[in-house]
Amino acid sequence: MFVNEFEKDDDSNFHVDFIAAMANLRAQNYKLEEMDWLQVKLKAGRIVPALATTTAAIAGLQTLEMIKLLKGMELGALRNTFLNLAVPNMMMSEPGEPLKVSLTKDLTVNLWDRWEVKGFGKTTSLENII
Repeated sequence: MFVNEFEKDDDSNFHVDFIAAMANLRAQNYKLEEMDWLQVKLKAGRIVPALATTTAAIAGLQTLEMIKLLKGMELGALRNTFLNLAVPNMMMSEPGEPLKVSLTKDLTVNLWDRWEVKGFGKTTSLENII
């Protein structure tokens, strides 16, 4: 097995053919207009730089938020970021607390809570855990 870099200008490697087939399958799945092979080839040259730019921006924003979490900063210091590099537009907002659900009078949980079940074996059933 070997790695082959994407090359849109070499028709013998079938890279554009593969992208065209996958894009049109997605278009059919979501009832979008399909593209012909030449349209795909023209757009493919612009996709790779856009993906690299977007990936770098997202990785940087995630790193900033991870540093805030590791430093133990309050919820108000964290940010949700909505990014659209095509426009270009970036909006940041404070995240809200997750919705809490009361299971008993002493136990409230939210969607992000983690439960660890210890002593789980082949004979343990969901009824036993509950």
